[in-house]
Amino acid sequence: MLTRYFKLLSRILLCTVVVLGTVIGIGYSLNQKHTATRETKFAAAPAAVWSTITDFSNAASFRPDLSCVEVLPARNGMPVWREVDRKSESITFAVVESRPPSRLVVKIAQPDLPFGGTWVYELAPAGAGTSLKITENAEIYHPISRLVSHLFLNQAATIEEYLRSLERKHGRGA
Repeated sequence: MLTRYFKLLSRILLCTVVVLGTVIGIGYSLNQKHTATRETKFAAAPAAVWSTITDFSNAASFRPDLSCVEVLPARNGMPVWREVDRKSESITFAVVESRPPSRLVVKIAQPDLPFGGTWVYELAPAGAGTSLKITENAEIYHPISRLVSHLFLNQAATIEEYLRSLERKHGRGA
């Protein structure tokens, strides 16, 4: 009788190892990097949109996904800040390039996270308003997280939420 339970337990353990190994193997086979781009137009002029996206200390005032933002000491003369979301999870960001009012590059400045990358903001006049294109160049380091992200998540969801927040503040352009 004990031998039967041991065989059953061994089979369950073997199946678990095979499934987990397969999931990890598939995760490793997926590209660690991904790129997502979204673009929209706003009724406001480029200077106004630029002012909003670079006013890091007040980001929580127009972004409902944030509970607060803490401005940190600058690095190499560029702004650094920590965003805290509604679940009390935080991410530190740093500006790596700033060309007002047309281009901003921001990177995740927190090396202990299971992901990283940059956001590139490109603003251009669009009639009386502004065209804003955001490109996320991201990396997901953990293979299981990579697989979950690839199969089940919209990799542009954060950009889309950010653009909706800007639309509520500046209005949608034509």
